[in-house]
Amino acid sequence: MDNTYSDEEIERCTLTSPHEIGFLIKNLVKRGDRISVIFQEGRQSFLTVLLGISMKDGVFYFDIGGSNDINQAFLKAESCTFSTFVDGVRIQFSARGCREAKIDGEAAFAAPIPTRLLRLQRREVFRLQLPTTKPFTCRVRRGTPKEELLPLHDISVGGIGILMPTVLKYEQLEKLDNCWLDLRESGMVHCTLEVRYVNAMESRTGKPLWHMGCRFIDLPPAAETLIQRFMAKIEAERRTLAAG
Repeated sequence: MDNTYSDEEIERCTLTSPHEIGFLIKNLVKRGDRISVIFQEGRQSFLTVLLGISMKDGVFYFDIGGSNDINQAFLKAESCTFSTFVDGVRIQFSARGCREAKIDGEAAFAAPIPTRLLRLQRREVFRLQLPTTKPFTCRVRRGTPKEELLPLHDISVGGIGILMPTVLKYEQLEKLDNCWLDLRESGMVHCTLEVRYVNAMESRTGKPLWHMGCRFIDLPPAAETLIQRFMAKIEAERRTLAAG
């Protein structure tokens, strides 16, 4: 993995839903994009295309390599990594237990459908850290007994980050409905969030902190545009202050 991306950014863009992963693999099959298969800790690789997927059997199929020697070495490998770019989006996932198979009477490889799949959009990589003196806020589950007002630590068009000195009692993959981001004069954003991670950490003074990363689920285009304008406004204000 490119080390220019933080663990939190990678986690935020990692799919774990079987339905989402299956849908994405089906799309790769349909497109017929070339995919790199890397094994033996990066020492060997070959190009393939995905040929099919069986959600019922929990496997997907892909084309064999052009070299018999590489194919045999591949079958002996403990694990491998599939990697490709689709319209500027990096798709990557790992597999174990690859085996020989047949699909439509032709020789192929098969592997278990991955449980985790990285879908790293370049536009989601950049996260803007927000002011802490007068924080912007996220009201989670507005109008319910579980409603909570949380300070925004960072934001992107892919999701938000929360940083708190108290324990964040949320679970990974927990869905947070009816959330409202208060961006003050820039407007309010109504959204649904999915918790991607909750990490315990320490501040520079040694005090405990909890950092939670969430991704937007089906964010409307108008809300995405509002967030982009908000980020541009905050950056412009910072440049003005820096210029004195």
